[in-house]
Amino acid sequence: MSADTKIVAAVDFSSISPVVLEHAVKIACHRGGSVMAVHVLDESRLKDWIDTLGEDTSAENWIEKTKGRLTELAATQAGKCELTLDVSLGRPYQKIAELVQATGSGLLVIGAHDQDKRRMGSVAAKCIRAVASDVLVLRDWQGRLFKKIAACVDFSETSAKALGQALDFADAHNAGLEVIHVIFPPKNDPWGETMVHPLDSSVSYEAAVRERARRRMELFLKPFADRLEKLEHSTVVLESQCPAMAISAHALAESTDLIVMGTQGRSWLGSLVLGSTAERLLNDAPSSVLVVRPPQES
Repeated sequence: MSADTKIVAAVDFSSISPVVLEHAVKIACHRGGSVMAVHVLDESRLKDWIDTLGEDTSAENWIEKTKGRLTELAATQAGKCELTLDVSLGRPYQKIAELVQATGSGLLVIGAHDQDKRRMGSVAAKCIRAVASDVLVLRDWQGRLFKKIAACVDFSETSAKALGQALDFADAHNAGLEVIHVIFPPKNDPWGETMVHPLDSSVSYEAAVRERARRRMELFLKPFADRLEKLEHSTVVLESQCPAMAISAHALAESTDLIVMGTQGRSWLGSLVLGSTAERLLNDAPSSVLVVRPPQES
């Protein structure tokens, strides 16, 4: 079984947890894969709970109780795909990252815990950087189905992978797909016309820049032509000095449900390097976000 077919769903029994599990199972069914539903009891918080409640109980007792709750939650998705359960004790983001690594999973699904629509919870934010897989971050206030998906591309190898993942999710949800590329506004480029554009050109510098972006998009999409033909899809080239703001505003105007984007790679410390655009989108996007890590080197 390939990494893309192995999915980890991180649940904490909050209101978003059933949605997290449902999304994980849906994409697993589409890929013919499996889901591991995971809950991590925060070791430090568990000690505080026991001290506060004054209960004469052990961590093992809490783990058994939690397994019962997780089994009840998993029963709502029983029979749809191979579904296993794991309850452990420790620091949530570390344990989740370890499980993703140990199982060779290609996707982690987790809730954003952003009910105020401003910032993600700390566990979700840490998991994005710590795990070795792609991460689907579900907004707490969204519905359960994706109807419109946006893939953000910069024509890199990572964005090609991101587009492939966006196509996969669009297939699974029978959703429309929009491919977005952002360029620096050519009219705001103080040097371009004199440095890279022939003075005797029959077209303006602005028109040449826009046409180049259109041609690059066309070339980039060629390997995906067969899959794109099966979906309702479109392309758009936005112009902005702040790509994240432009994408967020466009996604809001278009009622986008999911934004798919690539990341830059990993630092020497092993954490994921998001890049400024990805960082801002994760917090400000009016939709769920799928963070796609760079392809692994062969």
